[in-house]
Parts: sequence; structure tokens; C-alpha cells
Amino acid sequence: MLFRSRPAIPPLLEINGRSVPVVVTRRASARAVRLKANSVSGAVEISLPVRGGEAAALALLKSHQVWLADRIAAWPRPIPFAPGFIIPIDGAPVLIDWQASHPRTPQFQGENLRLGGPADSVALRIERWLKARAKADLEQATHGFAAQLGRRVARVSIGDPASRWGSCAGWNRPEGARISYSWRLIMAPRFVRHAIAAHEAAHLVHPNHSAEFHALNRALDPQATEARRWLARHGAALHWIGRPL
Repeated sequence: MLFRSRPAIPPLLEINGRSVPVVVTRRASARAVRLKANSVSGAVEISLPVRGGEAAALALLKSHQVWLADRIAAWPRPIPFAPGFIIPIDGAPVLIDWQASHPRTPQFQGENLRLGGPADSVALRIERWLKARAKADLEQATHGFAAQLGRRVARVSIGDPASRWGSCAGWNRPEGARISYSWRLIMAPRFVRHAIAAHEAAHLVHPNHSAEFHALNRALDPQATEARRWLARHGAALHWIGRPL
């Protein structure tokens, strides 16, 4: 008996001068092959049924070359945490000013972020510094909004989720809720970051997105709509900051 080998989906595509990874996922719920150019992960994502689908996926990649090229051309470019590069902090451009003689811990000086120490740990130390700054700011903002509502927050944490800027769990627990944010919000303007904090605080009262929730959210933060628009335009780019070239 002869067995036909399944066609192989390439792990990388060369598009617009970029090497773009191809991520293949099999889903029990999938009834057809689906294609997505993910501007956050920087990957072409293909969803397949539990069995088969490789040939259809290859045909879809071939027929959507122009479509993929157009979307990938619009993706942000990576900005590494490296000397000489400019990154946003609080929405403003900041130059990474590394000199071996500078203090090891990052610190603002004018429009520069100065730091010294070993060159090979610059990226790690900048990211750690940004995360600490994000946690301190969002913790203060969250507890402030919670106090306005007479609610308790047990813990504020930060992470690096790809699909959401904040989340609220345990809103009705006596000891208080646990609220988590993306640390990348420290690179967005302050009003955007605090709009996300107000959004999650509103979930302490309404664990849904009802009309009552949105009314409370607007009462806590009149700039909520403007912040959502900012993230819709610029949010994906925040995920490309700190990536190597």
C-alpha cells in the first residue's frame, strides 16, 4: 500500500523583505482553513481542522500573496532596547543613551534614558525598569479608582498578554479583586494607561460590558473613548518595542 505524504507548509515566508514565521494551529472547532496576518505577533497564522488541510492551506497562501504583502507592509518595525534607539515612554520619544561609565540603573535625563553597565544586559535592564515603572503607576491609579467606588483590590500585577491590555478577576471576593495589566502600557500616554485602569476598576462593580458598565467607565474616565481610539491606532506597535531587529 502506498501512502501519500502530506504537503509541507513552510515555517517561514519571505515577504516585503521580512522573514515572517508561519504558525499552524489545529482546532477541533475548525471546519475550514483560515489565514490571518497577526500584526501583534508578527506571524502568519493558519488554522487547520484536526486532520488534513495542508493542501488547502498552501493554496490559500498562494492565492493571498498580495493580500498578505499589503498587511505585512503595514506592520510596525521592531525597535530594540539598544543604545541609540528611540523608544516611547509615557507616549514621548526617549533616546537610549548608554555609556559604560553611566550608572547601571536607567534614569531620565532630559529626553534621554541614561544607563551604563555591561552592554549585553542593556535590553534586560531597560525592560525590567519599564516593568517596575508600569507596576508602580498602574497600582497607584487602580487603587485610586477603586477607592472612588468603595471597592477593594487585593493585588495589581503586570504581564505581557498579546490580546488584552488589562483583566479583572475575583471582582466579588471579600479580600478584593486581582487586576492585571500589560506592562507595555507604560510606553503609551498617561491618559491611555489610566483609561485602562478605569476600565478594569469599573469591572469591580459590573463584571460585564453592559450599558451600566460603560456609563460608570465614562464617569470614572471621560477620556475612555479617546484612549480606545489611540490603542486601535498605535497599540500593535507597542508589542514591537523591545524586539531585536
